[in-house]
Amino acid sequence: MIVDRLGRRFRNLRVSLTAACNYACTYCVPDGKKLMPARNEMAATDLLKAVQLLQQAAGIEQVRITGGEPLLTPKFDEFLNGVMALPLNDVSLTTNGQLLPRKADVIVNSGMKRINVSLDTLNPERFKRIARGGDLETVLHGIELMLEAGLKVKINMVPMRTQNAGEIIPMLEYCLERGIELRFIELMRMGHLLNSNGFVADYVSMESLLDMIGAVYQFERTGAPYDSTAVRFDIHDKGVFGIIANESEPFCRSCTRLRLSSDGRLYGCLSNSRYQGMSELIELPIHEALPQLQNMLVSALDDKKLSFQGETTVMKFIGG
Repeated sequence: MIVDRLGRRFRNLRVSLTAACNYACTYCVPDGKKLMPARNEMAATDLLKAVQLLQQAAGIEQVRITGGEPLLTPKFDEFLNGVMALPLNDVSLTTNGQLLPRKADVIVNSGMKRINVSLDTLNPERFKRIARGGDLETVLHGIELMLEAGLKVKINMVPMRTQNAGEIIPMLEYCLERGIELRFIELMRMGHLLNSNGFVADYVSMESLLDMIGAVYQFERTGAPYDSTAVRFDIHDKGVFGIIANESEPFCRSCTRLRLSSDGRLYGCLSNSRYQGMSELIELPIHEALPQLQNMLVSALDDKKLSFQGETTVMKFIGG
């Protein structure tokens, strides 16, 4: 097992199936252009081999399928069914939900138990301004299909002062009514928002969020797993919500996450653009691949920071 001086190791792997996305969200890309596939994106079979290698080399226990938008790529079905067959404790999915109705049967039939849907507003016009793609009604229909099938659904919302701050309570109420756990994600200094006036203008802190929610609901902070990304709160007899407080209360000292990009790059930390290329290891015999991969993982673990510092890397490329 590879462990650093803080006791951190890699348990959770986030696999970006593609860098392409059918949205161009304002906090992700600056110019409204939808992201395209990366050069030399790996096939589903190679990504599955990479996951298996990482299981053996690092003891990966959980996999989250991400993108870009993972439902957009033709290799989603093959990868999903393949990864569900591996001996993992948990497999989950993060999606913007636009293609959920189209992929609902595949997801349900795979046996997946939970998904996260990124959704920043319940207002159709505001949705178009923020996402710059898709439509709200289709996303909401996809969420209902997942709930009807018995999947646990979480919604990820990025609150922004100039764009959707008025949606914080309506979104919370929407989620509480449906038994959905809402996760507020503090705006992150990634990509074009690093050292940007736009970040300063739009950032909503955990303290501000709790003040807004506290004006309507009484809540108390609850416990969370050691390596959880979210601070969780309970609203008595109504439900729970969480805040991924990257700026206010970073979880870096207990982070167990490793990211594999669609072109085979391993990232140990969101605040570090360094990566290890593992795509060439796929074709090697296992006795040659594992020692090389373990050395890569030592370097990737060493890349982890003690606090979130932001980075120029666009999160959609590395499975944010």
